Amino acid sequence: MRLNKFLAQAGIASRRHAEEIITKKQVRINGQVVTNLATQVDPENDQVLVSGRPVSLKDEKVIYLLNKPRGVVTTAEDPEGRPTVLEYVPKTPRVFPCGRLDAETMGLIILTNDGSLCYQLTHPKFEHQKEYRVFGNSKSPELSWERLQHKIVLKDGPVTIDKLDLRKIIHDKIDFNITIHEGRNHLVRRICTAVGIEVEKLTRIRFGQYELGEIEPGKYQQVQS
Repeated sequence: MRLNKFLAQAGIASRRHAEEIITKKQVRINGQVVTNLATQVDPENDQVLVSGRPVSLKDEKVIYLLNKPRGVVTTAEDPEGRPTVLEYVPKTPRVFPCGRLDAETMGLIILTNDGSLCYQLTHPKFEHQKEYRVFGNSKSPELSWERLQHKIVLKDGPVTIDKLDLRKIIHDKIDFNITIHEGRNHLVRRICTAVGIEVEKLTRIRFGQYELGEIEPGKYQQVQS
């Protein structure tokens, strides 16, 4: 098994983060430091250490659906001292977040120790949809909504919006759902800016087949894969 896949399935990190751990010389196999990302490991017979701690594959795979509050970051640690999503779920077995939400965006974050699931959810080739609830304001919300129906081109290229669902417009306030499958940074916020909507509250309510449902902010629910 490829080493980064082994580390992901063992719950150490996502495959991408596992590659960083390898290149930083934090992994030993049978006593030898390895830095080659193509390294293969035998889960049954090889001894693998990460930062001096033994690592083995776990039979139990867990998936947590967390409703991330505003101000919480989706990293394992934060140099600015902000709370992270790992503080809201059990410490064992060790899990990692699949994908990211910026600190100000709330809603569904999936945390798991299943590297294969995380890869399948986050790799662009699978085009998993992500649905967001947007509360915003606009000088002309009807015009902004009309502009959302047409082709939008940002500085890094055109945008594909999979689905739009208007909930209500009251005076200068607009409330709607938007579904996308692209993974560009801050994409929903940039779409809104492009059509003249100032986002007041942004919440991810669905990621692939997983839905936020009635989970309260700061709470999580364990689900089956």
